[in-house]
Order: sequence, then C-alpha cells, then structure tokens
Amino acid sequence: TDDFVEAAREAKPRVMITEGTRIDRGRTGESEHRVYVKSKTELSNNSKLSIVDFNFKDVDRFRTFYRISKEVGKKMVISFKHACFLERYHSDSKLQVPDSRDENILLLKPKRLTGTYIDEDYTEPYIKKRLGYPNIVTAEEIRDKPEKYMVVLNFWYFNTLIDLKPDGGVYIHSLSEPFNEEMQMSFDRMMNWLKFFNLRFVQAHCSGHINGTDLKELIKKVNPKELYPIHTEHPGMFRKLGIKTRMVKEGKVYKL
Repeated sequence: TDDFVEAAREAKPRVMITEGTRIDRGRTGESEHRVYVKSKTELSNNSKLSIVDFNFKDVDRFRTFYRISKEVGKKMVISFKHACFLERYHSDSKLQVPDSRDENILLLKPKRLTGTYIDEDYTEPYIKKRLGYPNIVTAEEIRDKPEKYMVVLNFWYFNTLIDLKPDGGVYIHSLSEPFNEEMQMSFDRMMNWLKFFNLRFVQAHCSGHINGTDLKELIKKVNPKELYPIHTEHPGMFRKLGIKTRMVKEGKVYKL
C-alpha cells in the first residue's frame, strides 16, 4: 500500500477514483494480528478437524493462516482451484507466498464420476494438469487423522464434509458477517451444516476496507486535482478534504 501511495503521488494524478465503504469510521481495534492471535488459539487447542474459510484472493489472510498452520503443526489443505491462485501469487516475489507444492500444503483431491479417484474421472484442465503433484491428499486420508490438517473450505463446497465426515472440530469463519437477507439465509444454511457435523463456529475477521481516518490521509498524500468517490454511503464526506469532488451517478458518463 505504501508503494502504491508513493507511486500515485509522484504521478501527480488529475483524477482519483476511490472507494469509501468506511469513510465515516475512525480507526478501530481490528487488525490482521488479532485475527492471527484468535485463530491460532482456537486451532492449537483443537484436537479434531480444523476448517477455515476466508477469501483466498486476500493474500494477507492467506499468509496469516499459512503461518498458523506451520506453527500449530497442521498441514494446510487447499483445493485445486486454490492452487491456481497460489501459483500465480508465488510468481510475484513481492507477495512472499509459497508455491502450491510447498511442504506444508496439500491439495484435496475431489471425487468425480466413479468416486474412486482414477485419473479418467477428471476432465477439468486445471485438475488434470496437477494430478501428478506429490502433495495430493484424499478425504479418506484426512478422516483417518483429522487433527493433523487445517482444511480451507468455502461454504459453497460444504458437500465435501460428506466425505470428510468430521466428528466434531472447529470452523473458523474469517469473512464478513451477513449484512443482508440473502447473506443471512446462506449463513443460516451454513450453521445447519456445522451443527450436523458438530463443528464449533468461531468468527475471526477484520475488514479489508480501509478506515476513514487512514483513507483521508491517503487521499491527501496522493493529492489529486479531482476526486470521484464510489462504493460509499457517505460521498459528501469527501468534500471536507478540500479537493474538488464529483458525486458519481449511476449510468452517467464522465469525461476525464
């Protein structure tokens, strides 16, 4: 972020488009470190299956759970789709993330067609390309020694629990809590799954949106001639920064 701010400032931008989800909020006690501390405590004290759910595109959050997995002695289990992301991240040395074949990472082989894991069952190129990886694990292997694994599992893939068959354990939800009716319905369905498999729910998250105090400081450092706030319920607050601010209207074309 600091690199971006400095590069943006040096570019002397005429226009800056910024999100403003939390423009009305000051600094809070939320931090990635607090997510780390709470999650590590829960996972280190768990002797059964550990499941975590977070946005895999959030590199900081991935690094947090990867660090925890190593420190508590649990292999981090990811999907083949996750492996695609991870390999792209790994190609950028600045991100400092491991490759998908890292010694502390395993790829969960999904069941397809015959349900017997034969190579012919897999037609998706992103899976076929990686079937020869040395760090592939099956649900049955995890089921034998669940305490040795930390499975990254999104709610939309909870049918994997049918194969994992956890008998208790912990589920860390490192995502935003529901804030609309549709999300609440999905959340309720998720809780039903957790209850069925006796998985204890833990919320451990901090917002990925910059708080208002830091956002204002960032904008002042970049110092654009014009400001276009988007994704905010309080666009008028940006006018207090002393920078010409345009109120964006849906469907309208703006010439820069």
